[in-house]
Amino acid sequence: MQQMDLIFTTTEDDLKLPGLYYPVEQKDICVLFIHGMSGFFLENKFGHVLGQQLQKAGFGYIFTHNRGYAHMNDIHTTQKNSDGGHKSERHGAVYERFEGCVPDIEAWLDKGRELGYKRFVIVGHSLAGPKVVHHFYKKQPQDVFGMVLASPGDMVGLVKKTEYQPNYPELLAEARSNVEQDKPEKLLSGKVWDWYVLSSQTFLDMFEEGGPADILPLLRNPSEFPELASVDVPILCIMGELDDVAIRTLKDDMELLKSKAVAASSFETHLLAGANHGYDGKEQEFAQKVVEWIKTL
Repeated sequence: MQQMDLIFTTTEDDLKLPGLYYPVEQKDICVLFIHGMSGFFLENKFGHVLGQQLQKAGFGYIFTHNRGYAHMNDIHTTQKNSDGGHKSERHGAVYERFEGCVPDIEAWLDKGRELGYKRFVIVGHSLAGPKVVHHFYKKQPQDVFGMVLASPGDMVGLVKKTEYQPNYPELLAEARSNVEQDKPEKLLSGKVWDWYVLSSQTFLDMFEEGGPADILPLLRNPSEFPELASVDVPILCIMGELDDVAIRTLKDDMELLKSKAVAASSFETHLLAGANHGYDGKEQEFAQKVVEWIKTL
């Protein structure tokens, strides 16, 4: 049985985030896994298998939680209530603000450094693809020497295409109206992708053109993706063959991202046969590809 520990880190804006740590004796490289929208480590098998395989290969690993974990959560702060308990803030996918990804990832990098690691690879799944690119653009961390974009999404494109979100114009107008009326936390009347119930401000953060999460605009396809162009470390972009996030085709989308990552020292693409967005049933193959790639860095 491999060792795995529950650990915590505290963000600069005072949120105490949990994570699962897979330790190794030789503390050189640590891989940080950033989950996607409403992710949760109890329901993410491929993230766990990745940790197991990395640990066997001699790499440390932290399955990090960010403030967008689960659909709704109450995250403790260091502030105390009158009864001595800790105050909490309500977050989760319903209320997440995209810009929170920067202090979240920074806090986990700090935790990895505190644990003794010198170099880091950051893996961002789904929504966390734009997140890790945005964090790199903002912070340019010198000890991050590799990035994995696992099923990264064009967040705006995936709602502007009518086959994905036929009522996008109505939801956008509703969200804007609620925010203008100073009701940013008011829930929208319709679901995103027939699954997510979101607050109005979160919807605008994630899905408005030119908004905070509009980092990988494959559908709009401007001449430059400025934030992706800032990444000057090797990138692995991996997609499941059966993923449902294609703007054109999955292969074309990966090649377009590669063409926009103009500063990356290398950009490898991989289409994983038989895999879906969450790599169900293909967890070992996903992990093996990531481990093999990291060994080449």
